Amino acid sequence: MFKSLLPKENAFFNLFDEMCTAIVEGIQVFLKMIEARENYGEYAQKMKAIEHQTDQIAHSLMARLHRTFITPIDREAIHQLAGRLDDILDQAEAASSAIAQYCPECIPNEVYEISSVLLESVKLVQEMVKLLHNLKRRSRILELTVEINRLENQADYIRRTTIARLFREEKNPFELIKLKDVLEYLERATDCCEDVANITEGIVLENT
Repeated sequence: MFKSLLPKENAFFNLFDEMCTAIVEGIQVFLKMIEARENYGEYAQKMKAIEHQTDQIAHSLMARLHRTFITPIDREAIHQLAGRLDDILDQAEAASSAIAQYCPECIPNEVYEISSVLLESVKLVQEMVKLLHNLKRRSRILELTVEINRLENQADYIRRTTIARLFREEKNPFELIKLKDVLEYLERATDCCEDVANITEGIVLENT
């Protein structure tokens, strides 16, 4: 019975990898949604399905955490990492849902730009989390932290400058509100990527 309380090799890390795969897939679907500029509801449903899949993986990870006596890395770090990974797709799914519900008349190019930044960021998150399997590549993980932080700053800049432009140029206040919500959801998703990077960096620094 005691063996069931011990961590199975790579079990937590494999679940993290599954979450990251789903997150990258979800952001790719979101980008296709922006490119298509139609059938928003169909894409939003796909995003919701992937977000639900990520939730299920997170629940499995939490269940394993609660029944494991000894964890391969700090218990609180596992909990935080799972939560923040889940939050990435939650925010992106909220953006897709907002587009499907609000049906903005025109989606500006900046929404595609910030979505592309988010996709780049989640791909780096995926690489970083996979490196937790073997903490020997400490320098690469720290490099990824810096790059993900840079991308978050870039996303924040796009959000701020785009909203400022819309306040100057958009004549329809309802359209302004719609687009402002979408931009803020996407920027928050990059915030969550930065949180994941910082948590992962902390794990590396504590274990090397």
